[in-house]
Amino acid sequence: MNTSGIQSIAVKVSGSNSALLDDADGLQKLMRDIAEAASLHPLESVTHQFSPQGVSSALLLSESHIAVHTWPESGTAYTSMTTCKPLNDVTIQQIQELVGQELAAEDITMKKVDL
Repeated sequence: MNTSGIQSIAVKVSGSNSALLDDADGLQKLMRDIAEAASLHPLESVTHQFSPQGVSSALLLSESHIAVHTWPESGTAYTSMTTCKPLNDVTIQQIQELVGQELAAEDITMKKVDL
């Protein structure tokens, strides 16, 4: 593993459809779609459905992980990804668009940190 190229990408969405934010299977699909877009390799996943609403889910990757946490009552979600495989700007933009599209977000904020 190349630890000199660690990247952390965080995407916060708001104004999202609450039903999408409370769909554990859909959020698992989102994380797998992100991994595929970035040519990353999923290993295992874990998801917790909160009552009455909300989901926290993580996908372990060969290259690190992707996590998503949702607050359907406020239409917000936070997705984070850390990877030791540096991603180019085009791929990062695709990930941002994918998250916004699949969660029907009105507003998207993204931060990228190279470590």
